[in-house]
Amino acid sequence: MQAPYELTDGQVKLQTIISAFPENSPHWNEAQNRFQFVDRLLIECLGWERPSINVELFDELGGRADYLLGTPPKAILEAKREAVHFDIPPIGKPTIARKIAPLIKSSKPFSEAVRQVIPYCAIHGAQIAIVCNGPQLAIFQAIAPGYSPLEGDCYLFDGFQSYLENFVTLWRLLSPEGITENCAYRDLALYRTPRVPEKGSASISEPYKYRYRNSFQENLRSLSSFFA
Repeated sequence: MQAPYELTDGQVKLQTIISAFPENSPHWNEAQNRFQFVDRLLIECLGWERPSINVELFDELGGRADYLLGTPPKAILEAKREAVHFDIPPIGKPTIARKIAPLIKSSKPFSEAVRQVIPYCAIHGAQIAIVCNGPQLAIFQAIAPGYSPLEGDCYLFDGFQSYLENFVTLWRLLSPEGITENCAYRDLALYRTPRVPEKGSASISEPYKYRYRNSFQENLRSLSSFFA
């Protein structure tokens, strides 16, 4: 899968869409939110083409996934009413990478959306889950061996301005190329378990050469102590 236009084109289109939003947009219902914003975000701003998206697909458990991205599905997006605001707790240093547990605890609507989309991902085999109410969008691992999805991390875009300011990251994670290359899953896995830095000795080609003195160095050391 490949976007038919460049990242910069998508960012300009997103700015245009957001600037044209009506003042009463928070009153949109779920269907209007999908049509007015999520559809346009995916297709006009992130480079998705309709043949690569399935919508409102029912599963064997009676669930209905709003958007399935990729064939087979690699990510599932659950769209909520824009009036369903996610109450996000403040943090000292602004970042879009957040622990998901505090967000679930502080916001019942966010918790319900997260718990709703996880089974959809499990039954369709999609590793990445997305929840979006319009101005707020979260991306997290729905399937992570050895970890509960509710104990991991997520990328959180909190407000339309956050979409614009962090559009490079949004494109990297949710464009067709980003989903195909599993960028969100890999980045979140590294964020959860960062690699241990290499030992300082790893940058020295012959560490033992400097650790042990040869006979000449020992003689110099003895001589220096004699004149000290």
